[in-house]
Amino acid sequence: MPKHKTLTSSDSDSEGERKVKAKLRKDQSKKRKADQNQNETTAKRVTSQPNSSGGSDEKISLGKMKFVSVREFKGKILIDIREFYENNGEMKPGKKGISLQAEQWQKLKQSIDDIDEKIHQLC
Repeated sequence: MPKHKTLTSSDSDSEGERKVKAKLRKDQSKKRKADQNQNETTAKRVTSQPNSSGGSDEKISLGKMKFVSVREFKGKILIDIREFYENNGEMKPGKKGISLQAEQWQKLKQSIDDIDEKIHQLC
């Protein structure tokens, strides 16, 4: 015959604690999503910034504070895919990113079908 557990005050406290912790996790998740949405809104507004040569670096948003820009550096064209962060209301480039030379960019473009196929295999 199965035994039924009788709830004691300590059991109800632990249940109450679990509910509070679950609510805190839910609230933190909502806050993270709101912060992320705010960052994406800010990122969409910032599409160009002055560069050292007096021109501007146009940025294409990939979402979640990631951008692509095309720029010149030491006489070479670079395609820069980079994550940005916000500091005092100003967008700053982060360390996470890659700069591809034009020929590397062309090779990446030629590999798109192969990459898509590998993604499809994993899904």
